[in-house]
Amino acid sequence: MDGIPSWVNTVIGVCGVLGTIVTAIATFFLWRVTKTLAHETTRMAEAAAQPHVVVTLTPNRWSMRHFDIHIDNTGNATAYDISIALDPALENREECGDRIEIPFQKISVLKPGQGMVSYLSEFGQLKGRTYKVDISWKRDVSSQQRQKNSYTLSMLDYEGVSYVGDEPLVEIAKHIKKIEENWRPVAKGQKRIKVDVFSGFDRLHERRKANRMHRQWQREQEVNSSKNTQSDTPNSQQ
Repeated sequence: MDGIPSWVNTVIGVCGVLGTIVTAIATFFLWRVTKTLAHETTRMAEAAAQPHVVVTLTPNRWSMRHFDIHIDNTGNATAYDISIALDPALENREECGDRIEIPFQKISVLKPGQGMVSYLSEFGQLKGRTYKVDISWKRDVSSQQRQKNSYTLSMLDYEGVSYVGDEPLVEIAKHIKKIEENWRPVAKGQKRIKVDVFSGFDRLHERRKANRMHRQWQREQEVNSSKNTQSDTPNSQQ
């Protein structure tokens, strides 16, 4: 490159160094962004594959005056060694005053989407109360690490709630039960059924009756046709 000023070579060299530095910086930031995206993707995948156990108190499908306790795993992974605590503790007493043990305080395993339900008590024992719910479980049965879920469950949500009718399946079940109760005395021979039998003789009688009516209708049609013909004849002669 004879004849090119030295300062041109210097500028070219400096631009090459600057380009190398910019490329290195861009490569470094691209690596950081890629690493962050990979980390967030992994974290989102792990979060989507987590168990999530919840406790709810809902009206019984057969009677809205009575409530059930529901334990459901709404997550996408299996929960193990589940422990449930409510403050204040749930209570259920029969009419005689005996206390009934509250179920589901310890559950060994719940698959994704699996739930357990049990009758709890009348709404009067739960009305107006607010419970602090603490649930813990293991994602891996061999791990000592436990995941937790804590929230407030208020029975004030059901104040003033009313329903019209029952669920269709409940209505069907009630009708089937009523049919069974009405049929039970008949099956035991305690009650007789009044049966109206339509025999072959009755069918023959119905056919004859229908044939007579048909013949009578034909005769009436013939008479009417004859009368119409006679009434039209003078008019034609005029």
